Amino acid sequence: MNKNCTNATFLVLALVLGGCAEQPDSEQPEANPFGEARVATINGAPLYASVFEAYAVARLQTSMDDLSDEERDGLLEEMIQFQLLAGAAVDAGLTGELDIAIDLELQRLQTLSRLMATRHLDENPVTSIELQDAYEQNIDQLSGPQYKARHILLEQEAEAAAIIGELDGGADFAQLAMERSTGPSGPNGGDLGWFSADTMVEPFANAVRSMEVGTYSPEPVQTRFGWHVILLEEMEDRAPPGLEAVRADITSVVEQQKVEAFLNSLREQAEIVIGE
Repeated sequence: MNKNCTNATFLVLALVLGGCAEQPDSEQPEANPFGEARVATINGAPLYASVFEAYAVARLQTSMDDLSDEERDGLLEEMIQFQLLAGAAVDAGLTGELDIAIDLELQRLQTLSRLMATRHLDENPVTSIELQDAYEQNIDQLSGPQYKARHILLEQEAEAAAIIGELDGGADFAQLAMERSTGPSGPNGGDLGWFSADTMVEPFANAVRSMEVGTYSPEPVQTRFGWHVILLEEMEDRAPPGLEAVRADITSVVEQQKVEAFLNSLREQAEIVIGE
């Protein structure tokens, strides 16, 4: 089980196990995914060693065998509390309440879908050929011109035009940005740092591409955020990084493609009826 599982996950698990309290052990199904070993039995419901082991790993990042007596007793008490509260929730009919049933169902769907995606990737790992192909397909996005710029964001075109007039008169761009810009970069003199144009909204990107280093936009540039006055400070061509430098990012891209392909195959085989 993933070490990042939360206590809520175990509470859900305890809820499921707590429901077994209404059935005697002889009625338990033969196929038991938890195994037969138990660390406790609460009101007839087993607290399985495998579940306790997973809880120990999640809580203390250690196996059950490496727990001190104090740690084991403390974790066991927590699990017993889970079981008692979960059993009481079942007895009180909480699992039949709509909002709780919906919450449990959403958790089940999310957990199983995440685990299935992980299992699919484990069984279909990214190959070196797939990695190389994805790297070559994305090489254009990993290289090309980079821009360093500042901007002053204003609500009205007339305000932006007035700023350009002040710049024409020799005003300091960074100082105007600190005093007048409504954007979050204003306190930093409008500094946007280094970026590639395609990470910006299109009108802004087009304006930056057309500018020369050391100049500001001669006309206000409108985007959905407002009106911009842009100063292009530097530009450089970025050489593409080697595959090893971006291996993790490219691997994530390929893995996402694999999961999407798996989902598409499931969708093609499924019978899906919308609205019934």
